[in-house]
Amino acid sequence: MSGPRGLLWSFLLALGGIAALLAWGAAQRLFAVDPAAARLLGAVGLAALPLAVLFGRLLEDRFLRPPRTLARALELRLEGREGDSLPAAADSLLAPLLPPLHQLLARLGELEGRLEGERAEATRALERERRRLAAILRDLAEGLLCCGADGRIQLYNDAAREILGAPPGLGLGRPYHLVLDRLALDHHWRLLRDAAGAGAEGAPVSRPFLCSTTDGARILRCRLSLLQGEAAAPAGFVLVFEDVSRRLAGTDAERFLEEMGYAWRGPLASLRAAAEILAEAPDRERAGFLHVIEEETARLEEILTGLSERARQFVIAQWPLSDLALADLLLLLRERLGERDLPFDLVDRTGEVWCSGDSFLLGQCLLTFLEALARDFRVLRGELAATAGEEAVALELRWQGATPDREWFRAWLDGPLFGHRGQFTPREILLRHGARPWLVPGEGGGRLHLDLPPATGLHPVARRPALPPRPEFYDFDLPLPEEELTDLLDRPLSRLVFVAFDLETTGLDPDHDEIVQIGAVRILGDRLLRGEIFDQLVDPERPIPATSTRFHGITDSMVEDAPPPAIALARFKTFVGEATLVAHNAAFDLAFLRRKEEVAGVRFDNPVLDTLLLSALLDPEIGDHSLDAAAARHGITVRARHTALGDAVATAELFLALVPRLRRRGIESLGEALAACRREARRRQRIVGAGAGTGDE
Repeated sequence: MSGPRGLLWSFLLALGGIAALLAWGAAQRLFAVDPAAARLLGAVGLAALPLAVLFGRLLEDRFLRPPRTLARALELRLEGREGDSLPAAADSLLAPLLPPLHQLLARLGELEGRLEGERAEATRALERERRRLAAILRDLAEGLLCCGADGRIQLYNDAAREILGAPPGLGLGRPYHLVLDRLALDHHWRLLRDAAGAGAEGAPVSRPFLCSTTDGARILRCRLSLLQGEAAAPAGFVLVFEDVSRRLAGTDAERFLEEMGYAWRGPLASLRAAAEILAEAPDRERAGFLHVIEEETARLEEILTGLSERARQFVIAQWPLSDLALADLLLLLRERLGERDLPFDLVDRTGEVWCSGDSFLLGQCLLTFLEALARDFRVLRGELAATAGEEAVALELRWQGATPDREWFRAWLDGPLFGHRGQFTPREILLRHGARPWLVPGEGGGRLHLDLPPATGLHPVARRPALPPRPEFYDFDLPLPEEELTDLLDRPLSRLVFVAFDLETTGLDPDHDEIVQIGAVRILGDRLLRGEIFDQLVDPERPIPATSTRFHGITDSMVEDAPPPAIALARFKTFVGEATLVAHNAAFDLAFLRRKEEVAGVRFDNPVLDTLLLSALLDPEIGDHSLDAAAARHGITVRARHTALGDAVATAELFLALVPRLRRRGIESLGEALAACRREARRRQRIVGAGAGTGDE
């Protein structure tokens, strides 16, 4: 008991107790003198407490209960769960308040109706724009991702899901590096931001490059473009891409064309030397014939040189290259060396030379070479020099110390460029740049020589003139980057990502039964993302009892080809990421998940909200808080009941219906919602005992 009611009862009980004690004390003193008066005082003492209780009940009914009744009626009316008028049985003391309250509620209803009409019209207009945008995105053959400045996905199309292979890490609010190689994309994103920040005339706002998926299974041809925000600061980027894995995988023809330029060099040199020797022979009868050989040899060399150059240009044309200042390449190398704590002193001798290439991939090639030099030969100092020619740019990495042999150089060329990730080797990258790498020994050192394509003058897309502002037609309502720095528990529920989930199992004992199906759907703020679902059958590695099959309909034959629990839970954790989990009777489902954490190699340590407890908190006067009952009270139709995905969607819809009611109760942040769940769990345990009355089914 707390508040005015608690103070009233404390005062009256204390007053009754004091009166009883005084009456009994006086009766004892008077008993010898006046027994009748003493008995009367004793009776008064006995009646003091009951009279205080009766008086307190009258005061509560008269003064305290009517305001509470009226407040509850107003709360129900504001939540839209009662009619437009207040209950007729109001206390006479509050009668003067009823007419203005009725007028206020009528006015509120009128305003709600007007607001609902405007909201409906705005929703229809927004839906029309969304349908247009969806139609445009659906017809795009290229994949498209739109990300905010914090790197989280705000929009993607169907082609992106198909091209990327529908990875579990793809979803609104998820970091892009869950599906795309972070190193390459971050590099080009940083270059665009730096160019935009410098404010140079005609600064580029897009860059072409190649990138692989996170698992290295696909190679994508990409174009990254800036999204301008307030004060011309980049608000994010748009990435358009296509899968070129098969096109680039056919390296045999390209390798043949490139190696053809090398294959004839040795035999042709031998032929020329033999002709020169024969030309010096004394037999003058062969002079004319040898002259013909020399002429044909020169002609053959000219033809093959032309073919080799054409092959080189063909290979170069297959890759998206852009003009690159070699000084920027050196800065990138120094930065990457610092990130890896490699104390390599690299001197700049590049000057103002530009070439055509992919700065990230070229930088990665040189980085792996420097790492190998430092690891195998203890070389920690060198210089990067460049010389511009009409047909090629000569880039040389020079150093003092040991010079690797051909076997070492060949092993480096054919080694992995990104460790175990990706599909590239230095040889492939240099080949596609048209570079012919060779290792040149020198006095006390060596040099790596690369002939790179010259700058073309075809720079990335230039910044367009600013257009007049246009109305926003799509909602990119993700948390701002600075909100990432705030405590998760202090974040409003409307600024969080949730995953509502449900399990189907072989039975109801988490210690002995197994999972047979996992269903989940993602919630972003107050939006249910029906397109971002997780629906996975699980092989329980044991027979499914017929009693359970009658309940959820899953048979042994249905899970024959399903993954085991370890793999299924690992995939589910990837889908969940760092989101807050939502479940109905969450303790039951969590017990199954946590029992398999060790074998799956994951931890479900995400915050968890229980819709059963939230429903009981908001409607304490109602006894049934099962998913069916709670959904029915909020006008939610449960489809595909007792399937994991169907129950997960119903749980998500129930949660979204409860959030506005929580907000009206002053529960707005995640920390407040978690604390409310804990309080309600303790209250229910006190009332019905731990583990009883879950009401899940």
